[in-house]
Amino acid sequence: MIRIGGRIRSLDLMTLFRWFIIYSVMGWTYETVFTFLIKGDLTNRGFLFGPLCPIYGLSILIMILICPDRGKNIVSLIIKCAFVATTMEYITSSWMERFFAKRWWDYSDMFMNVNGRICLGASVLFGVLGAIFVRYIHPALVSLTNRISNRVMRIFDRTVLILFLYDILLSFRTNII
Repeated sequence: MIRIGGRIRSLDLMTLFRWFIIYSVMGWTYETVFTFLIKGDLTNRGFLFGPLCPIYGLSILIMILICPDRGKNIVSLIIKCAFVATTMEYITSSWMERFFAKRWWDYSDMFMNVNGRICLGASVLFGVLGAIFVRYIHPALVSLTNRISNRVMRIFDRTVLILFLYDILLSFRTNII
């Protein structure tokens, strides 16, 4: 159960998966544009082959679920979002480095970093962006997707799930070998 637009709604697994995918695509887009603006080249910053950064999808999903009131207190919302993003970033970085013997990001040259995995600047940025997603973008997305028929959404969800699972298998196989 989650409060959306003042109403309590139950959530099914496919709805959560849909939000995860949409926010993973948005995260990949953010990473791609940000890297292009900083470095001037287009690179796939994600682990997967497809246009997804699951760390963003999962982080935003957790933020939405732990802040069902959309953060009446904006400072509290930003702190919660920063905590979620920073925790996810540290855990993901540690796990990926241990599992694949490779680093996907490194904040070693940034102010107040911890083992190069997280830093104050990224935590603040992701806290603010997370609050924007929880308070404004997610309710708009829910409103938009609620206008699409259930049949179309089921087809979309199942198709994307199959593609996502295939991408995971392909990406793991490529990165492990």
